[in-house]
Amino acid sequence: MDLFKDFLQLCQKQFYWKKSSRMLLAVSGGVDSMVLLDLMKRLPKELKPWFAVVHVNHQLREASVKEAVFLEQFCQQAEIPFFMTKWETSQHPKASTEEAAREFRYAFFKTVFAEQQATHLLTAHHGDDQIETILMRLVRGGSLESMAGIKAVRSFSSGLLVRPLLPYTKEQLYQYSDEQQLHYFEDETNQSSVYTRNRYRNQVIPLLKEENPQLVPHFSDFSTDLQDVLAVAQIEVQRQLKRISKKTTDGRLQLDRIRYLEMDQSLQRLVVQELLMMVYQQGDHLFQRQHIQAVHDLLISPHPNGQIDLPGQWIAKRRYDTLFFTLPESVKVSVKEPKELHLGEWIHLPQGGKVGLFTTDTFLDIGHQKVMWVNADSVELPLVIRRRQPGDRMSLKGTGGTKKIKDVLIDQKVPLEQRDELRVVCDAEGKVLCFLGYKDSRLSIERETDTIQYILIHSQNGNES
Repeated sequence: MDLFKDFLQLCQKQFYWKKSSRMLLAVSGGVDSMVLLDLMKRLPKELKPWFAVVHVNHQLREASVKEAVFLEQFCQQAEIPFFMTKWETSQHPKASTEEAAREFRYAFFKTVFAEQQATHLLTAHHGDDQIETILMRLVRGGSLESMAGIKAVRSFSSGLLVRPLLPYTKEQLYQYSDEQQLHYFEDETNQSSVYTRNRYRNQVIPLLKEENPQLVPHFSDFSTDLQDVLAVAQIEVQRQLKRISKKTTDGRLQLDRIRYLEMDQSLQRLVVQELLMMVYQQGDHLFQRQHIQAVHDLLISPHPNGQIDLPGQWIAKRRYDTLFFTLPESVKVSVKEPKELHLGEWIHLPQGGKVGLFTTDTFLDIGHQKVMWVNADSVELPLVIRRRQPGDRMSLKGTGGTKKIKDVLIDQKVPLEQRDELRVVCDAEGKVLCFLGYKDSRLSIERETDTIQYILIHSQNGNES
């Protein structure tokens, strides 16, 4: 196969970029990226966009300095813009070096991408990389989307990341390099069995290729077919997600459990997966299949309240028929309690709003505030505003008995997070007058004109009248 001719037809057929595009080529100095650089150099004028080379010296090997010098000189002679940075050894982690190096590398690419107003980033991933990636993800486990492997085109920064060498095998790249007499560097760590990818590359894949020499195109077809199916399914997933979820005013993603349970089971986990992708803002998928299952189990559980911890400090919380995702709250400033409420004054609440106590003859402008009329001889002043306590009970209007405030909360389906923020109002003898914002006791009566009454006012917006 004439690789350049095939590459030229691929560029014309796929329309990855235009003549007016601005490209960055990620070049390490290995055979893959040097082949990509040569192919781009050879494009005819009418197809060749402006492009520059970006290179990161990770300083993980002694040869990295020599490689960086070679690439800089090569680009200078070829009049190709060249951008390079070093990953300082002081920043090298003791573990997960590969992942940290990737993060540093792509952060640099994004910086140059923005500075040069680029439209495309090209990397030299090829067909063998695709096989390694799919096999590793199948063995490790993960979402169905991750099993589809490397995408030929995906979003990157304000533009696109393109991998035009995915149709080709490593062997074809070596053959092209020999034909064009390209200079490249071999990374000696590629032979080390310490790295997981190398074990797949050097031990597993050669055995599979013995079984079927057409392994690369077969895996390529599998990846394309699976991505096509997922794209079609995604349309329905997005439609369902829009129907059952919303963002609250404080930006939290919230899901309606009742509508979730109405969906076909085949869609439920796909919807949860998409929901988690929204939570993690389309970044690297920190979550795995067990997290999707855990969220699903939380939604179908018979228990009305529960929560699970997710990667990245995220927490999925279910409160009755609502599921939402949140990060740990910052430490709240404690408020000195209980607070005494005397006649003719306001007390500001820690969760916002305020409570005031007045006589009917001194406070007549009620407006839209929540009020409670109380006979003066039925309560002992001062009133006390405090958090609810275990065993708190209140008398109920229309009945002769009392009920635990905990049960009132359950009846009212008050989320757990809000319960500690809510306050009860008691008199000096401990009788509960009301549970602010939710329930009044039997002490609440109708307004009367021939008796002395107190008026308890709950102003939720905090504006004094």
